[in-house]
Amino acid sequence: MKKDKKTLPEGVPAENVYENTHVLLYVFYAIAVASVVLLLVNQ
Repeated sequence: MKKDKKTLPEGVPAENVYENTHVLLYVFYAIAVASVVLLLVNQ
């Protein structure tokens, strides 16, 4: 799924193309799920 430099908009470097999910995204999802669980348990 690698993009060519030709298909990128002008001014967008090739380094800005991400092919994998960032680790922080998983961390934020885990925090969100944990906070909902804590809200439900502490009712």
